[in-house]
Amino acid sequence: MKNVSHTLCAIVLLLISFHVAAASAEAACNWSLGGSGAITGVTCGMDGSSLEAYDYSAGTDDADNGSILTVNPGATITLNAGTDAGHKTTLIVGQLGMPDTPGVGGTGVIVASNNYVTILTHTKCYVTDADSDGYSPTPTTCFYDPGAGTIRKNKLTATTVDCGDGNANANPGAVTYRSTTFVNGVNPTLTHDWNCNGTETKNYPTANYSGCNACTNSSGYASYRNTANGFSGSVPACGAAATYYTIIITTACQNPAVANCTAVRSTSSVTQTCL
Repeated sequence: MKNVSHTLCAIVLLLISFHVAAASAEAACNWSLGGSGAITGVTCGMDGSSLEAYDYSAGTDDADNGSILTVNPGATITLNAGTDAGHKTTLIVGQLGMPDTPGVGGTGVIVASNNYVTILTHTKCYVTDADSDGYSPTPTTCFYDPGAGTIRKNKLTATTVDCGDGNANANPGAVTYRSTTFVNGVNPTLTHDWNCNGTETKNYPTANYSGCNACTNSSGYASYRNTANGFSGSVPACGAAATYYTIIITTACQNPAVANCTAVRSTSSVTQTCL
């Protein structure tokens, strides 16, 4: 695979008119996965060692990148020099369009340094996806040659970073709580963060069960009752097991003949699962 970039740098857009520069604003030149877009009325600067990759395919893996980047009159894309051959400023796109204004003329402008700057048209963009789950650990780092463990950028489920590439169950779209761990490539300490949101979310987060409480039933007799299902004491850590209490009889206060709560509850060993 030929790696054409390592990082996606911040892109600064300066709002301009045809004659007078206006106030500056930060934005991104690229658009979301799939489709085409136009650069209109702005100056878009791409710094060295950066990449802008536009890739689109209508359903199937077509033979070409179907995106069209249109630089309308009055707009300028500036491609600043990369640092070396392995860290180029690279623009990958299906086609470049630079139309005239009808009856007026005047196309947009692309300004490119001759030091490590590449514009690749009719070129597909591939990103790493070792477990083929539709998420990439580096969704903004493109390869223009396909290889093992890659996917077309436009076929990604989202550009959210995959923290568990290598385990298809661990990705930003995960919804299943699990007791096992995985190798978290973003934060190695969060080995139970299956949905890559930066938090190990417990499926059983509180210790609700409070044991046998005294009560007085409707006849005025003293008795006992359970309050709520749950762990008694501390909540177990992700992957750890603890005793879980489940109420069998849920009436407010039991018959006075019931001397304790053991007859109206059950216990089981529950392993904490996390997401």
